[in-house]
Amino acid sequence: MSIAILVGGRSSEGNPEHRYLVDQFLKAFPEEIKQVITTEPAKRSLTEKIKRTLKRGQYAERLRRSVYNRQNPADDNILSELLFNGSDPLKMPGGQRVKQVAGHNAPDCVELLEEQRPEVIVVYGTMLIANRVANLAQKYTLNMHTGLSPYYRGDSTLFWPVYYNQKDKLGVTVHELVAEVDGGGIVSTAKVDYEKGDTEAHLFAKGVKAGTAIYIDAVKAALENQIEFQQQDLSLGQEFRWMDRTVAAEKQVKQMLHQWAGE
Repeated sequence: MSIAILVGGRSSEGNPEHRYLVDQFLKAFPEEIKQVITTEPAKRSLTEKIKRTLKRGQYAERLRRSVYNRQNPADDNILSELLFNGSDPLKMPGGQRVKQVAGHNAPDCVELLEEQRPEVIVVYGTMLIANRVANLAQKYTLNMHTGLSPYYRGDSTLFWPVYYNQKDKLGVTVHELVAEVDGGGIVSTAKVDYEKGDTEAHLFAKGVKAGTAIYIDAVKAALENQIEFQQQDLSLGQEFRWMDRTVAAEKQVKQMLHQWAGE
């Protein structure tokens, strides 16, 4: 039995949430995990950054964001404390099994996976994975989505249930990876329970923990050929993009969390 893990992050060491998932998988599958494949985010020149900004537009919103004093829910220090209780290894777990590639869709990643031919490819927090990469798994390529599919798909999907005042839609999903964003057949979901005083960071950390637990169970089922998928009705939900998360939306979420804390 063999597993390859593909994880993203702001560096080749991943973010705390990526290191947490890999750490838990290594404990659950100490022999089966053959590779942990990370990538260094592309370094863009000043000219490329300017072109990218011009292409994306949203100039008024960018100006509002530049003057808005916000707490980054993905702050590494906050998540390290919530996920590791201060014992974050800071480096991607896995030792010599950790391989850095130019990109998860790049030839060097394809070469690694073709050599290993893992039965299951585990994906979390990467850029979109091309079909030619996903198809290199002998059995399944799975993904963990920190949102409750099909209702909330895409970006910041533990943020939007708060925005819409839907505590019952706080959750995480493990599904088969397909071309449609967070649209593959669902293996399992887990609820994220709000507790008084929770911030967005608390909800995200809870989602990572709950999602990792059901992800491990899903991979065990996949390796034993006992996995089952439930197709999604994507008309029941919505896909969110980074540009949807405006300053006005963040203020609304902050207000809603304050309201929930007072209930």
